[in-house]
Parts: sequence; C-alpha cells; structure tokens
Amino acid sequence: MTNHDMIATAVKDYRGKILKTSEIKKIVLGFYPHFKKGSLLPNDHAFGNKSCCGCVGTGRQIFDRIEPKKYLVR
Repeated sequence: MTNHDMIATAVKDYRGKILKTSEIKKIVLGFYPHFKKGSLLPNDHAFGNKSCCGCVGTGRQIFDRIEPKKYLVR
C-alpha cells in the first residue's frame, strides 16, 4: 500500500470536513502507527506544492488547501 493509499483510507470518513495538518497526522497515525511521519505531508496531496503527488488535479486528489495548515478532505 502506498503512502497515498494509506492517507486516503485513513481520512475517507472525513470527506467534506476541514482538518488541520495536526488532525490529519493524528488520524493517519491512528490507522497506521508505523507510517513515517516525515512522509505525512497533506500539502503533497493538494494544489500548490512543487513536488506533489500524482493525484493532484485528478479524481484521486485527497485534499484541497483552504489556508496554511488547513485542508478540505475531498
């Protein structure tokens, strides 16, 4: 399972909600305690990051950035 898949799975019940980065990290680590914290970057799965996940701009995109450290779960 990829990092993208793990993040998407962990936050799927939060679709339509705005979450802080700290909340997203807590949710994902609750599902996957061994997830590498340094790889848990919500901004990689939303528009605006230079080195983003291939999901950005597709139906697989996980988040929409609302403001710094706040994301809408798609």
